[in-house]
Amino acid sequence: MIKIGIVGDIGSGKSFVARQFNCPVFDADLEVKKIYNKDKYCFKKLKYNLPKHIYSFPIKKKEIVKAIIKSQNNLKKIVKVVHPIVRNKMKNFLKKNKNKKNGYFRYSFIDGK
Repeated sequence: MIKIGIVGDIGSGKSFVARQFNCPVFDADLEVKKIYNKDKYCFKKLKYNLPKHIYSFPIKKKEIVKAIIKSQNNLKKIVKVVHPIVRNKMKNFLKKNKNKKNGYFRYSFIDGK
């Protein structure tokens, strides 16, 4: 499988570009949304690390946003919990699609500087 990563800021057209190809696409943003809605392990870890911001399951995006706005350190805590889960989902995607000719990865990124 040839792997191509599509990265960029919010609203930069990653989804549009990914739809132009007829191949499997790993959408990291969509996976994070699913994790927030379905993964109780992630919820427990985030609630433990951010008890003043994360209140109930499923995790609400507005709670995540408020935590990030409050402190750059909160963003680091969120990344430390969520990224390993997303990486595991990406590994599963690769295993499932290893015999396909091409695969695309759609990512958003936040500049932590």
